[in-house]
Amino acid sequence: MSLDRYRLLLQVAAAQPISTSEAAARLHVPMSSASRLLASLAARGLAHRLRAGLWVMGEELPDALAIVSSLTAPAPAYISFTSALNHHGVIDQLPRKVTVASTGRPRTIATSLGEYLIHRVPPELFDGWFEERGARIACPEKALFDMAYVAAARGRQAFVPEMDLPAAFDTRLFEAWLVRVPSARLRTLTKRELARLMARAIR
Repeated sequence: MSLDRYRLLLQVAAAQPISTSEAAARLHVPMSSASRLLASLAARGLAHRLRAGLWVMGEELPDALAIVSSLTAPAPAYISFTSALNHHGVIDQLPRKVTVASTGRPRTIATSLGEYLIHRVPPELFDGWFEERGARIACPEKALFDMAYVAAARGRQAFVPEMDLPAAFDTRLFEAWLVRVPSARLRTLTKRELARLMARAIR
């Protein structure tokens, strides 16, 4: 691949993953050619293959949290559940998989940076996150709420290690999200699960 084409891909990707089809469109080459070119770059340490059809340009690997939106696109997503709780220091245990809330379908996505466990939340509950270093991360309250909601929707209890909640943890935020839960029954179950989780937390 010419240096000019490599620079073009670097500009297009802008630290975000790029698909083989996007690279082919930008370079005006067939998909097969783009795939070979990207593989050649990866062999030279100038790109990294995240998973089939998805690449990141440059010599450095991206932050594992910053690529989440690209993995679930076009559905939006943010880091939540135990990964967000660990990020905020609420739990010490580092989850084996990056836990993600998305409006897309639930699934597990394997990448060269690790596995991502995608849980579905309805669009009405896609809230309670902030941006940090290119990643969307749920606040501690929303991470705990998402755990309770998904567990309630599955008819299960959420498992979470011992939690050390920050002094600023505001349970009043729960009500703002509870009223958005579409089903009255699911709302009740989520509230019950939240109470159970809070009873296990250290303030």
